Amino acid sequence: MISPDEALQLIDDLAPVLGAETIPLFRSVDRVLAADIRARTALPLFDNSAMDGFALRAADLKDATPQNPVELTVLETVRAGATARLEVKPGEAARIMTGAPLPRGADSVVMVEATEAGADGKVRLAGATRARSHVRERGEDVAEGSVLLEKGALLRPYDVALLAAQGIVEVPVIRLPRVAVLATGDELVDHREEPGEGRIRNSNGPALLAALSRWGVPAEDLGIAPDEPAALRAVLSAALARADVLVVTGGVSVGDFDCTKSVFADLGLREVFWKVAIKPGKPLYFGALEAPGAPAKLAFGLPGNPIAALVCLEEFVRPALEKLQGYAPKHPSYHLSGAADNDYPKPADRRQYLFCRARPSAGGYALEIIRPQGSAMLGMASRANALALAPAGADRVRRGDVLGFRWLK
Repeated sequence: MISPDEALQLIDDLAPVLGAETIPLFRSVDRVLAADIRARTALPLFDNSAMDGFALRAADLKDATPQNPVELTVLETVRAGATARLEVKPGEAARIMTGAPLPRGADSVVMVEATEAGADGKVRLAGATRARSHVRERGEDVAEGSVLLEKGALLRPYDVALLAAQGIVEVPVIRLPRVAVLATGDELVDHREEPGEGRIRNSNGPALLAALSRWGVPAEDLGIAPDEPAALRAVLSAALARADVLVVTGGVSVGDFDCTKSVFADLGLREVFWKVAIKPGKPLYFGALEAPGAPAKLAFGLPGNPIAALVCLEEFVRPALEKLQGYAPKHPSYHLSGAADNDYPKPADRRQYLFCRARPSAGGYALEIIRPQGSAMLGMASRANALALAPAGADRVRRGDVLGFRWLK
């Protein structure tokens, strides 16, 4: 066995960053830019008012006080989306709306709340102001030709707004990985079928596909393959020609009919590791198909038990998918901490993922470790709202031990 941290590093070392594709801007959130994008225009495009008020010359108010207010002649009203017809000259002002272009001759805006209506349509102001006050300067946010977003940026709605303001309608991004999912086992039938004696419904395939869908990763459902090398080889060989990642559940342990590892070898994949010091999920397999001048294709052999398969998918496959998409992989964060409510035995040589019920407690959280736990216990996992980490090196979690955990979503 290797440690989970060693496994993650080996995955990161081998997972390539995929090539680029161009997609519509509105679909680009959570995608990674494949190239720098430069500003086509300045933002703002022109000097404009930051608020509703009056555009004027600051020099006209240098002597204004509450005791000696200044009255200015109002020339016109400038709305957003329109331009001023007249130039503002000494003793004059223009009523202006937020976002409207600053009229020629004006160098400042006074908010409407700081003014009073004067006689004969004039405006009365009782205080001085600075030049360029409440004016959004052309290019103060973005200079024309500057780098808007750098290659490798993970796009957010804020970034989409920035690019849309530049008139950009398509963006180059790292393409999504293509994943193929296969469940193996003579005992499996489709989850929509009634299982005969000794058979069970396939829960792994739908669960893994659902997780990949939630992460926005395109996945092909290869269905179910029997524990027979020739049939398994035929399915995986065809999938390997079109997929970047193979995810196979079952057949990676040491049983008489476990043939997934040998079929991977027959297909030319190099075994990078097999067995990780974790529970559940110890027989996790990771391999790569490497060819000169081409990005490596990755293969994961997950345990056949559904809870172990899902834990391995989240902890080890997901970081690979993140790396393929061009952003720094990060396996699920266990930055929260809680005190164990009860004891729980564990193998000393392995990290254990413990399904828990977490609840707020004085100064933090309390973790009730669900008992019993098992890698095939679906009801147990569904009752949990948190997954806690019990590190290797101890053979028991004791009541009061503080464990890192994350919410199960």
